[in-house]
Amino acid sequence: MQRHMIVGISIAIMVASPAVAQTVDLSPLQNVLQGIVDALTGPLGIVLGTLALMGCFLGWLLGYIDFQRALYVVVAIVGVAAAPTIVATIFGGA
Repeated sequence: MQRHMIVGISIAIMVASPAVAQTVDLSPLQNVLQGIVDALTGPLGIVLGTLALMGCFLGWLLGYIDFQRALYVVVAIVGVAAAPTIVATIFGGA
């Protein structure tokens, strides 16, 4: 049993090649994800963030939510807007 396992692992190591992993084209997936990032950080994101802030602060003003929850919304919007900049700073991307 152990001998078969060793033979199987040896064959798997010989067959596996890092070059195979590099030939996989992930550009369609990358394009979809980049589109989502662009939508959330572009003009659509600004409009959605503005509407969320207006609704949040109106809810706080009218007593539907407390101030702490309103601040959570502000922090979440700032986090979403700043995420690409933070990631580019960490990974040194363009």
